Amino acid sequence: MAEGKKKDNVDPNRRAVIIGGAAAVAGIAAGIVIGGYAFPRTTKVIQPQVTVEKEVSTVTQVSTTTTTVPTQVPQQVGYVKQKVANISQLTSPGQYVTTMYMGYLVYIIKTGVPSENGVGPNNDIVGFSASCAHMGYILVYDPSNNCLLCPQHFSQYDATRGGMQVVGHPNQFLPQLILEYEESTGDIYALGFNRLVYGTYNTALQGLAQMSGGGNS
Repeated sequence: MAEGKKKDNVDPNRRAVIIGGAAAVAGIAAGIVIGGYAFPRTTKVIQPQVTVEKEVSTVTQVSTTTTTVPTQVPQQVGYVKQKVANISQLTSPGQYVTTMYMGYLVYIIKTGVPSENGVGPNNDIVGFSASCAHMGYILVYDPSNNCLLCPQHFSQYDATRGGMQVVGHPNQFLPQLILEYEESTGDIYALGFNRLVYGTYNTALQGLAQMSGGGNS
């Protein structure tokens, strides 16, 4: 009897605390469950913003109106075709002919070797201005080295390489004649110079003036 009474002698305050704590835990759990159903979580979906730019196309309108502009063709002043030698005058290497072309003193030379811009059966006939490109002195042809020499300032031009300056003061090639060879007759024609002759600003125009007796204008 004493033990039974001892078991029943439990602190009522302690029992209330235990029971209250258990009830609180149960209430919190129930609230979580009930709240989950009563207030479902809302998920916010953010849609990406897409900016669409309008394509702007440029249309070029072509005018169908045709405007006629009068065309003025300038007068062309060129060289003349002129016979300057015959192959019968140039039978051996080193031979040359001194002649005039459009009022300019020139050399027609047979170098004996294929030369730049050469004509004839062996492409060894060439023509050059006789005026030095340095100061216009009359040149002398030296067949031993196929060069045109200036006796005044000792400049030299290679007749086989298009009148290229070899030594001396000139800073440009010697003006070379453009030649044409006619095989049926052996005639050699000059068609013009490939650059200005010394002392001229328009070799063709001034040559035509000399041919017509107008002088070197």
